Amino acid sequence: MAEISEKDGDALATEVFEEPTRVASSLDSANKPAPAETHQQAPKAGADAALELLRETGGLHRPLDPEVNRKLLRRIDKHIMPLIYFLQYIDKISLSYASVTGIAESTGLKGNEFNWVASIFFFGQLAFEFPTIRLIQLFPLAKYVSVNVTLWGVALACLAACKNYAGLLACRFFLGVLEAAVVPAWVLFTSQWYTKEEQAFRVGIWFSTCGAGQMLGGFFAYGVAIHVGKDPSAALRGWQIIFLVLGLFTVVVGITFWFIMPDSPAVAGFLDKEQKGLHLERIRHNEQGIGSNTFKWDQVKEALTDTMTWLYAFWIFTANVPNSIATSFGNILVKGMGYTNEESLLLVTPQGAWEIVALVGLTYGAMKTKQRLYFCIAGHIPAIVGAILMATTERVPALIGYYTTGGIPIGWTTILGLQSSNVAGSTKKVTVACIGTIAYTIGNIISPQTFQARDAPRYLPAKISICIIFVLITIDLVVMRWVLDRRNKKRDQEKAALGDAYKTEENHEFLDLTDLQNKEFRYEI
Repeated sequence: MAEISEKDGDALATEVFEEPTRVASSLDSANKPAPAETHQQAPKAGADAALELLRETGGLHRPLDPEVNRKLLRRIDKHIMPLIYFLQYIDKISLSYASVTGIAESTGLKGNEFNWVASIFFFGQLAFEFPTIRLIQLFPLAKYVSVNVTLWGVALACLAACKNYAGLLACRFFLGVLEAAVVPAWVLFTSQWYTKEEQAFRVGIWFSTCGAGQMLGGFFAYGVAIHVGKDPSAALRGWQIIFLVLGLFTVVVGITFWFIMPDSPAVAGFLDKEQKGLHLERIRHNEQGIGSNTFKWDQVKEALTDTMTWLYAFWIFTANVPNSIATSFGNILVKGMGYTNEESLLLVTPQGAWEIVALVGLTYGAMKTKQRLYFCIAGHIPAIVGAILMATTERVPALIGYYTTGGIPIGWTTILGLQSSNVAGSTKKVTVACIGTIAYTIGNIISPQTFQARDAPRYLPAKISICIIFVLITIDLVVMRWVLDRRNKKRDQEKAALGDAYKTEENHEFLDLTDLQNKEFRYEI
């Protein structure tokens, strides 16, 4: 797709303002002489909510003290680092646990029917992705997510009552519908609360909980398999207990989320008026604000014609085609390496540990060096080696290869972080996130179908495709970095060429401009 030029961005930007006027900058010195005449900026409906909050708080009239910033960041971390990814990931891999604890026998699954039980989840997610874009903007963000989390817990628990293939398909479809909001919502949460420099590491921490979820979930499933699965008189089969316990736990967390997670910094109960003003100055250089409830079709058009949208989507789609090695087919693959059902439940857990180390270590390095994509590319190398080991070896070497493929989520965290920090404009951000989630769902719909029953137990064709895919997505990351670096250099050159003639609008950061409209915007690479 062709990129929108800076000139086109200027034309679009005029739709956000009325007459250009001035407002006192919150970074101006308190003792600076007031101008002879000051006008209030009058944005049209649709300006970012941060502009109204800036008026209410009066802004900050001095540079933000580093120690004050650190204390405020710790306060935000304490309240905004929830467990949603942890729960969502356990929800996904619970089907993998069920695959070796009797679900196929209890429900009469045959041939590739298990593959479709895995895939149907993503049909539901795909069907509801576009409505989710609008609903996220219409309703308070945290409350909307809370309702979705609670209901998906109900849907997960209902899987325990399924008696046949049709029942499993229905529950899994609605589970996908209810989880459609999570990724777009988390992109918005991240950009609302953290600076560009902080986002990559926070997303890494959030995603590392997936590794923790895989480890704890594996231990839990193993306990169920040993103590319940081997008891012929048990009222419930092992897979039913797994779905029931995890589903009810998710319901409890979803309800709790309603009360503890603020919809935005503007209504955060744990911040007073002064702290809200301080937070606005923290995120000012994000050039994004905290969000607008106005849906803007021009931003949708820009998202669809921006090269980066499709580079993100390509990585997300392609990387998720082999995603079943960690979710639905993880235990089946390990069992195919020569291990028992019960052993497979324990042997998948080290992949979770590797994922934690890789995500936290690489995102921390990216934060310190401000080189997100280089660290992301470095994280893909062990995964490529691991994929080759899986395809060419057996037992221990193949198992080690399986573990090192757990580093691939560094790419997913990087893409989410880039969507959060490098996509500006509320409508554009949720549109790009939605396109990414659609790519994610299509990749995951295809994923279980690459593991055909006729290829069991080694599934060699699927493993060969994984090797090729991991190379392709690494090349995609290199192209991303080249495009973003080129944009930054072009804007720096244009700014330098204009010299003193270069002007920016006061508080332009909070006018809900897109990254292509805002000449001051610089991309994280």
